[in-house]
Amino acid sequence: MLWRTLIIVGILAILIGGAVWINDGMHIYSKDKEEVVTIVKDELFGTTRREVAYIPSFKFGLLPLDSTIAATPVSYGFVLGTSVVLIAFSWWKLRRKAS
Repeated sequence: MLWRTLIIVGILAILIGGAVWINDGMHIYSKDKEEVVTIVKDELFGTTRREVAYIPSFKFGLLPLDSTIAATPVSYGFVLGTSVVLIAFSWWKLRRKAS
């Protein structure tokens, strides 16, 4: 029963993580800032210019923010890999128990 529950948890983690990844824009790399572009019109000269600002905002990506170990769990790749290993291990334990 435990192994079947872990398989279900692994499948749910893949589905929920995938939905969050798709909802955040399917980026390859996780992002910790979001670019905000503002077009400012100069009334005196009649020209426009672009102002770019970066606000802190997290976007779930396929790969982590950087190559540190602490940043690894904040990616869909980690969720996907961990879930596949959990499902494979649980399936192996169920097959071993049956024989």
